[in-house]
Amino acid sequence: MAESQRNEPAISERRGIRWLPDDPKLEEPTSTLVLTSSRGQFVDIRISCTPGETLPNQGGPSSLLDWGIAGKSTSTVIDGPSLDHPSNPPPPTDGSSRSVRHSTFSHWIDSRTDTPGPDQGDMYPQPNHTTLELGAMYNPLTNSEQAYEEVWVDYSASVVQGLRWSVVIDLEDLEHKAKGRVIRVGEHCQAILKVGDQATVERWKFESPEKDSTGGWKRLARLGDLFLPVSLAFKPESLIEGNTLAFGDYKWVVKEVYSW
Repeated sequence: MAESQRNEPAISERRGIRWLPDDPKLEEPTSTLVLTSSRGQFVDIRISCTPGETLPNQGGPSSLLDWGIAGKSTSTVIDGPSLDHPSNPPPPTDGSSRSVRHSTFSHWIDSRTDTPGPDQGDMYPQPNHTTLELGAMYNPLTNSEQAYEEVWVDYSASVVQGLRWSVVIDLEDLEHKAKGRVIRVGEHCQAILKVGDQATVERWKFESPEKDSTGGWKRLARLGDLFLPVSLAFKPESLIEGNTLAFGDYKWVVKEVYSW
């Protein structure tokens, strides 16, 4: 079987969101980080906080989990807006086409619901090297689908102990109504596990000895009380795609191991 197409793994941090037409300006009420693997598998964790606030790291309160998502993203380059959005820019006056990237995000795990709605947006690169996303999705504040603007910053993965790694490890246990994913991109690692309607998330980062006297992987955030086998992603050279790893009642499957 031919290997599925790979893209460079991505690290994306959200810098602001604005719901239209209600919000007068972009604000960032969360710490939002999205890790996307070489085959488009992603984990998106959004934790409610104020700027500069230390993230919860001992399991609670669970109400601080704004959203936890795992799924698959796809992107297509198009010539102009694909969505009827109030912030769509006008066509170029010189008759040229504008390169727009239309992205869709399928939710395999969603901390808010078991029946997620559509999640898609048009991506416009900005002169300041950010990306403006124009789309529509469910707004829990209004209990309705609503147009939004989001601003994102993308980072390149750093080398950790000689290589840059992308790792995805999944769990799906229908008997226990459990789904989970551990993902690593470079120096970042995130994980989510949802059993029934209870979700647990974690965020980790590798700190080099030059930045931290002890160095190594540091947990930055944890919400929930379920076990997540994130340490598996710290030693990717010992992982083989397709292998099954058992932890308690659950069996996790190595879906992706990639270095570049």
